[in-house]
Amino acid sequence: MLIGSKPSLPQSRHVDYQIIKAMFLVGIAYYVAALLAIHQTITPEGIAILWPPNAILLAAFLIYPYRYLPYIAMAGVIAELIASISSFPIWAAVSFALINILSVSIGAALIRQKSGQNFNFNQLKNGAYFLLFGPFIAACIAGMLGGSVYILLGRSDTSYVNLWQIWWFGDALAMLILTPLIVVLWRWIEAGMPNFKWSALFEMTLIWLGVISIGYQSFEVGSYEQTFLFFTPIWLVLLGIFAAIRLGVIGASSTVALIAIFAVEHLMRGTHPIILSLPQSAVLLTQEYLAIIAIVSIGLALLIKEIADQRDILKQQEKALKSQNQFLEDRVNERTIALKEVNQALQKANDRLAKSAATDELTGISNRRHFLSEVQRELQRLRLDNQTASAIMIDLDHFKLVNDNLGHEAGDVVLREIVTPISQAIRPRDLFGRMGGEEFLVFLSGADDRMANTVAERIRNEIEKLPITYRGQQIQVTASFGVAQWDGHAELDELFHQADKALYQAKNLGRNQVFSLTMSDKAAVTKSSQENHFELP
Repeated sequence: MLIGSKPSLPQSRHVDYQIIKAMFLVGIAYYVAALLAIHQTITPEGIAILWPPNAILLAAFLIYPYRYLPYIAMAGVIAELIASISSFPIWAAVSFALINILSVSIGAALIRQKSGQNFNFNQLKNGAYFLLFGPFIAACIAGMLGGSVYILLGRSDTSYVNLWQIWWFGDALAMLILTPLIVVLWRWIEAGMPNFKWSALFEMTLIWLGVISIGYQSFEVGSYEQTFLFFTPIWLVLLGIFAAIRLGVIGASSTVALIAIFAVEHLMRGTHPIILSLPQSAVLLTQEYLAIIAIVSIGLALLIKEIADQRDILKQQEKALKSQNQFLEDRVNERTIALKEVNQALQKANDRLAKSAATDELTGISNRRHFLSEVQRELQRLRLDNQTASAIMIDLDHFKLVNDNLGHEAGDVVLREIVTPISQAIRPRDLFGRMGGEEFLVFLSGADDRMANTVAERIRNEIEKLPITYRGQQIQVTASFGVAQWDGHAELDELFHQADKALYQAKNLGRNQVFSLTMSDKAAVTKSSQENHFELP
């Protein structure tokens, strides 16, 4: 311990205080219940209609932790001795106390073994375990042993079987009526009284008023003729069922307890509606009647609660499933969007790659391979349609001088500049590509040599007039053109070979002109009015 710190109380003292509190509470409740049972539930003939002390003891054994139970059992023994010592010898009082503790301990141990540590009437199976191990087995054991003590006392004028049955039914009926009410109320208060509603309290008050009204009418019978009344005890069964439906286990068990008070009170006074020659038979029938109400009402309340709990679980699972589906849907959408973006990026990359593979890097027009592929496809179409076509071979005049005198950068400028006049002179469907160096090819689909010559002449004229500036210097360029018309049968190589031959002729004739192999005997279709050789600025 740190010097100067305040010493704390050991945890065990707190636990001991709680155990002492539990012993005191159970002992007082057991003693009071025993006195009430002796004076209020035993008929003048000595028949116990119900025995509440064991019901209270069983409820305590189901509520408190295991370490509390030996002390609670001790409190029960003491309370039993105090209540019984004036009526029975010491050995008989001790025997009755030990019998009660033993039977309740067996029943509680079996119930908690099947239902778990924190027992409560919240599931139908828990109610079934309670019914089997409490009212049936524990009460039966108590009746067998208690009947033996009564025989040894010599105070009974009936058989052992009758004594066993009376004790058994008295204990069992009290357990059926009181134990569920005590356990459920205790767990509810322990949890902080959740879901408390004033409307539920109002409904319970109305049901109790109905029980009181019908109870006085149905049990206040003085003769045989009065048993045939409109208000019979069967109406109380309906009130118990209604309480179970509307108010759950608490409402059902409290309503059954109120009905039991009426039945016992009138049975003690002899004003009950069961007119029989033997009082013992009337007690047995009343006990059966109360047992039926308790089992039906409390069992129905448990069933309804379990159905409601299962419905809540299904709703939670449905909500969780919807949330999971929404999460998965969002993830799928995210992945879809991401995949779409990736596909778009990939498509753009493929487009760039395809364009790069098909485009001449310097001029931006089709390169040799792509141009030849497109022309080959077009020739196949034209061959099927029985159409004609022409090719124009273009070569810049004295281009080497530009590279030698001004550098290759100037040559690249020239090559880029001449693309514009050529592209503007041809149709959108015509094909235009760079074959290499300063050599270009134009393929005119559906054009004969006359149209091709016209197009070539237009291009030649535009190139000749094209202003090209490189670093402040003017460069004038010209080009020679070779035109060849496709005969509808020749292969691509043959067509371009003819165009190349025509280009060769155009250069031999002095350049800056158009020559066609398909013309008549003329050496050239057009020639500039004056020979303009390449000049450096």
